Amino acid sequence: MKISLRYIMASVAVICSFTSALFIPLPVLADGRPYTVKQNNKVDSDTFIGYKVYRTWCARCHGTFGQGLAASDLTNTLKNTDRDDFFKIVARGKKGRMGEMPAWQSNDNVMKNRDRIYSYLRARADGALGAVTPELID
Repeated sequence: MKISLRYIMASVAVICSFTSALFIPLPVLADGRPYTVKQNNKVDSDTFIGYKVYRTWCARCHGTFGQGLAASDLTNTLKNTDRDDFFKIVARGKKGRMGEMPAWQSNDNVMKNRDRIYSYLRARADGALGAVTPELID
């Protein structure tokens, strides 16, 4: 079976377009917030997905709502952590006073949803979303 260079190049282009879509940052609102919260616990779909992914991978150490447990209180920590630093810590991990956060760079579920996790935690850190289970905005 002979594969042409044109076929290979087209395949690479398709793969690159799909992979790059995983790393497109989510929109930030005009006021600089990466989330929308209404009626105290209703959130946009990206923030809601961030909550779901957070609950699956992060809550066992950082608490159900980011309030801290075996690891740091992210509602406090994120007040002094920008998006880029958050992404680096998620990817590379971090040594702390109580232990070590694992690097998540090999976990596609976490890495492709970093923006969403950040949106959820930013809403918590900003006080826009309380320690409640969020619901989707209708």
